[in-house]
Amino acid sequence: MVRQQISIILLGTLLVLTVSCASLQKDTLASTVDDGLSGDIADIAASIVPLDTSAGFAQVLDARKTIRDLEQKEIKDTVFEATLLAWSGRLFLIEGKRPEALRALRRAQTLAPGVTAVAVLEARLKSSAEERLAFLDSFRDLADTPAVIEIERARTLGELRRYREAVAAWDAAFPALPTYYRETYGAEREQAWTLRSISPDSSASSDALAAKPEITLTDALTLIRDETTLLANITGGSLWTTDRLYRDLNNRGIIPVDSLGTVRLQDRITRAHAAWILWQLNAEHRAQPGLKTRYSDRIRTLPNPKSPVLDVPHGSRWFDSVMGCVEWEFMNLPDGKNFFPDRPIPGIAFMEMLRRVN
Repeated sequence: MVRQQISIILLGTLLVLTVSCASLQKDTLASTVDDGLSGDIADIAASIVPLDTSAGFAQVLDARKTIRDLEQKEIKDTVFEATLLAWSGRLFLIEGKRPEALRALRRAQTLAPGVTAVAVLEARLKSSAEERLAFLDSFRDLADTPAVIEIERARTLGELRRYREAVAAWDAAFPALPTYYRETYGAEREQAWTLRSISPDSSASSDALAAKPEITLTDALTLIRDETTLLANITGGSLWTTDRLYRDLNNRGIIPVDSLGTVRLQDRITRAHAAWILWQLNAEHRAQPGLKTRYSDRIRTLPNPKSPVLDVPHGSRWFDSVMGCVEWEFMNLPDGKNFFPDRPIPGIAFMEMLRRVN
């Protein structure tokens, strides 16, 4: 059943009116291959696509042998030959043989330049992600199997850190393709989903930190330094190392201290730690030191002091920071009542908090 599904999709590549990318004119290229050979091409696709994310030596050898066996049949059909050359070129790229891949592309383009497999190989041989995306966009409405082009667009958009667009491309492509596409690229789609709120202007290193399910104090200081201006009054605009930042911020009382002592650079930070850092930095950045004890000072004037946050009582070391971050909407109460101070902080959540502070 799976082979039949794959064959139906790839058979379209072999039987369609193909499109010349050079002239954007449709030329009729009839294919005479039988269902068995179409199934062979389908098997090649099913074996090569997963190699994009998991290229085992044995699997590469098996795929190469299958291609050579088909080449030896010397089937005289331009669309079939071009498709086989394109998959061979794609395998050459996985093997790290770019010159061979380029030669395969040139031969395929002389036979049937508008076949989707050929277009994918041409896109992958572009020198930059920007060039690749421009080419794929130009071919998008002309492809005989547009879902495959959307896969390539999604991967390229992710490389360009245009994550929201990448998610849309992934979700448009997956339903129209065999399940091995989702199995191969599903993790890339999930990362794009995680990072969808990040600006393309952020750095690639920040994106990597944002994708972490839990961050350390080093990660937090790196993101603060690289993605905000909150340290400008402290560093004078210089790019300090995290070690130097740690020492200076610790002297200023901005590094949190919990029941285990001063939080170290390698320690995982919690929501309470994040609130402390953000609130202290906010006060420093605004040159308003009174913000640091604002809520404790207020609540002491009440006849029956009681924290409005159930799990951060009045008198807690985190009280002012949590109250400030919640009131100023840097952070929230996940269930509307509790702050959950001991929960770890995902990188993307911390980046979103930084945007609200900055």
